[in-house]
Amino acid sequence: MNIDANVQKILFAILRKWKLIVIFAILGALVGYFYTNQYTTLTYSSDVKFLAYATDGSDDVNENNSVEVVRSSNTSKMNYTRSMLPTYITIMETNEFNTRVISDLNEAYNSNFSSGILDGAIEIEILNDTAIFQITVTTTDPELSYKIAKQLETTVPKIMKEKNQGLVRASVEDRAIKATTAGSKGYAKKMLFSTLIAIALSAAYVVLRTLLDVRIKSSDELTEKYNIPVLGSVPNFEGRSIAANSAKGVEGYVKKD
Repeated sequence: MNIDANVQKILFAILRKWKLIVIFAILGALVGYFYTNQYTTLTYSSDVKFLAYATDGSDDVNENNSVEVVRSSNTSKMNYTRSMLPTYITIMETNEFNTRVISDLNEAYNSNFSSGILDGAIEIEILNDTAIFQITVTTTDPELSYKIAKQLETTVPKIMKEKNQGLVRASVEDRAIKATTAGSKGYAKKMLFSTLIAIALSAAYVVLRTLLDVRIKSSDELTEKYNIPVLGSVPNFEGRSIAANSAKGVEGYVKKD
């Protein structure tokens, strides 16, 4: 059997089993809904936006050890800031940064949090290829998310001032606000994902069953597989005798009455 015939066979098998695939899709959606409802925890987010900017009066040493004043215009300052911003973002993704934030947080609120609460809780992104970056804090407690975001308003500018001789600094552009509602559990996304998995599994089952089925179901398949002509076929006498006997039984029963 050639490749095209195999493909057609598989497609026809999938079409014949469309009800099975639909059933699996429905079950997959139900599983996704149940999992989301039972095992997805509500989260609360607070975010704060910062503007990064370059400072004046810095000197740079070139390869010839001669000193020249750099970033003499607003354009050069902006270009320098944007080129360095990913480096500062990377610094804010380190364990040292998390430890500093939690230390400042514990001191400000007289608390005893561990730096582990920031694992996976902070997301940092640069907005639209600008010098503005946003830090989003997401936890299961709206109060904790807000406190961490508020602490970042103080700690982040301090850290940027301390790094790289303070060549790039940050100011708060949009302060944190306490979340009043939880984020979405993502029912639609998770149900769609589980539905697609169910469809893929059911289709794979149909395909494997079709490919592993070596039975010959027609004379055309016999001719195609062994390249020999079919001279004739044996009728199903057993089936006919059963039908005839059944008819006789019915006829005798009618005559008896």
